Amino acid sequence: MKKICFVLTVSSGINFGSIDAIPFIKNHDDLKAYFSKYYDVSVNYLKDKDIVDYLVVPKPFVPFDNENNLPIIEVPARLFIEKDFEKMKMYLDNSIS
Repeated sequence: MKKICFVLTVSSGINFGSIDAIPFIKNHDDLKAYFSKYYDVSVNYLKDKDIVDYLVVPKPFVPFDNENNLPIIEVPARLFIEKDFEKMKMYLDNSIS
């Protein structure tokens, strides 16, 4: 099973960038529950960046250092806000073979 990491918080060297600034996105349990049926899921880039296969990044998002040059799957940020997991999964399925 492919291991994906939703990049929702990153260090830019000086401070942290996060999609968590939007209050109703703070709880990632529903995101993890939905996608864990299909992938091994992480939402902690800072901890898991060395053990994942793909990064799932909201677009637009703050610039960050992809230290391991992992493949990035960009998903429109509005889908995170709307919690449209089915459309998000389409982006993932199209990028992961």
